[in-house]
Amino acid sequence: MRQFGTLNRIFAHAHPSRQFIRRLSSEVEPNKAEYVHPLSQLVLEHLQKERSEWVEQNGLDRGLKVNEDGTFQIKFPSYEKDMASIRTTYDKKEKKHWLTVHKGDLVGRFLLQDNLKAAWHDNKSTPDKIAAAVDSMIVKIDGA
Repeated sequence: MRQFGTLNRIFAHAHPSRQFIRRLSSEVEPNKAEYVHPLSQLVLEHLQKERSEWVEQNGLDRGLKVNEDGTFQIKFPSYEKDMASIRTTYDKKEKKHWLTVHKGDLVGRFLLQDNLKAAWHDNKSTPDKIAAAVDSMIVKIDGA
């Protein structure tokens, strides 16, 4: 696992060609690319592009870890006390990708993709579904 200080760093590290992710910290070694699963990438991009103010207000612009399987975890500043975090996971048995939040009494999972269902059975695009899941998560966190 490699730990990054800001969301910008992981975006810049994974995809240097994108305009909004060009700021690269001196901590990141440009030749050592980290694998970020496409669904995790969509979550991170939505947080960065559409919800960056919320990310900063909640202290989530630090504490990002990308796991070897391309999933991630972002720790809230209170993580050491209450294990508060947002993360993506993949359940190999169910073949489902999840967005999971744990903050205080709030524990929830949002389905990002079910690999057992055919993609064409859904009218929404994957980026739209991911954005909706992230936005629903934020509403739940803010309401908790």
